[in-house]
Amino acid sequence: MANEANKLMTGEPPETFYAATAVPSAPRQRLMQDIDTGVCIVGGGFAGLWTARAFARRGYDVAVLEAGTVAGQASGRNGGLVSAGYAARLSRIVERVGLEQAKALYALSRQGMDIVGAALAEGIPGVDPVPGRLNVQRFDDLEGARRQADFHGEHFGHEMLLWPTERVRETLKTERYYQALHDADAFSVHPLNLALALAAEIEARGGRIFEQTRATGADLEGVRKWIETPNGRVRSQDVVFCGSAFIGAGFPMLARAILPVSTYMCATEPIPEKLQENIRYTGAVADTRRAGDYYRAAGDRLLWGGRISTRAGTPRRLKKKLARDIARVYPALKGVGIEYAWSGVMGYAIHSMPQIGMLRPGAWVASGFGGHGLNTTAMAGELISTAIIDHDERWRQFIPFGLVWAGGALGRRTTQFVYWGMKAGDKYDEAKSKFKEYRAKRAAAAEAARKIAEAKAAEEADARKKAEAAERRKAEQEELARLLAHEEEQEKKRKEDVTRAAADTKDAAKATDAAPKKPDTETEDKVANGAKGAPAKKKKKS
Repeated sequence: MANEANKLMTGEPPETFYAATAVPSAPRQRLMQDIDTGVCIVGGGFAGLWTARAFARRGYDVAVLEAGTVAGQASGRNGGLVSAGYAARLSRIVERVGLEQAKALYALSRQGMDIVGAALAEGIPGVDPVPGRLNVQRFDDLEGARRQADFHGEHFGHEMLLWPTERVRETLKTERYYQALHDADAFSVHPLNLALALAAEIEARGGRIFEQTRATGADLEGVRKWIETPNGRVRSQDVVFCGSAFIGAGFPMLARAILPVSTYMCATEPIPEKLQENIRYTGAVADTRRAGDYYRAAGDRLLWGGRISTRAGTPRRLKKKLARDIARVYPALKGVGIEYAWSGVMGYAIHSMPQIGMLRPGAWVASGFGGHGLNTTAMAGELISTAIIDHDERWRQFIPFGLVWAGGALGRRTTQFVYWGMKAGDKYDEAKSKFKEYRAKRAAAAEAARKIAEAKAAEEADARKKAEAAERRKAEQEELARLLAHEEEQEKKRKEDVTRAAADTKDAAKATDAAPKKPDTETEDKVANGAKGAPAKKKKKS
């Protein structure tokens, strides 16, 4: 398979967005003869590259054997998320080894992040680190999210900020999500360019990398170990097996302990306006389902990953399937074109933890980083290099997570069934949350309608009272007006009667004055009698 980073140089269209935007890198030669080296690394993905870099930086002679091309598989085709922890859930790790050892393991995972961050600080072209990761829930569980944040902060010194549903939905324009935990320490990178930079540093420090050179067998019995390839052998003091899902049939003990799992990614066409409108978070986003979606903006494109399968190869109509996944979460992005779509095969152990440690003196393994490898591979390279050089025994913390048979074909089928079961469980949890939200919305709508009806009824009652009061006031005013009018009418009549009476009196007086006067005969008689002489008065007897 041609080097993905150089397909543009050969005129062959790149399969992945990462290959299309990779820094130039010349193809590396195959191993065509026997060589001697201090440490032989089998596998040219992140585990092999970080391990080789750790030895090269300490002055060791190191040779890397890669069956394909550097980071040609999962290491150069993943989501590029760098964060603390492992693929195994932290609660499961605590159940298996106890809280104190889980704390130590978590601290190692954070040291892996520091190693990546320190490498980026030295200046690596094209890696484009972006800070932040938002872990979103697709079911409503505020208390569960709060417990998770408290658990990380109290026991592991990793503070995460709880985002309520309202803030999540204001930032990410979808109703699929509820609460979220914001991890400000996490960051995202261009994984292929990071891997190519590690390879270039290894070679600059004197290390050798052979591509298209599959390790087919090994003799690990003697002090000096022999690794077989089709065209030459490598003799070394120490061997580190980092092949994971692609270790090959030549190492059955290692191959049986790894379960290959495929996952899928795509890159949209440039959609700057839609990205800005719908995804207002610049870091990476991942939902908390076991096989959930993960995505981030890369310039004006959306990089989207999700789905898992134990089937090898790229499914038919992968672009359409991933476009539907995007539209289910963001309806506003329905119909957005997919420019690149690809698959990647990860190596998982049954316990979902890395396999880090010594197989026998001089033979080591760093494998099984599927689902959470960018920090843990850097950590593994440091642990194994210091174990060999300085006799550092921190690698022993991974002894509880050893080489467990993954079940072969039956294990793959079982894993697929388990995944389908988890997917069904996730859908049930989502449906339950949606139904709960629907009922809450209906109850809220009913309550709002009840309050509106009550307010309307109260308003109508108040209006009726006001109308009745107005009618009463009107009636009272009309009655008062009638009484006043009646009083005025009566007063008017009284005045008219008085006026008429006065007029009658006046008329009567006038009539009296105008009538002729009759003689007073009685008076006249008295006067006449007096003239004749009045009879003498009789004396009173004494």
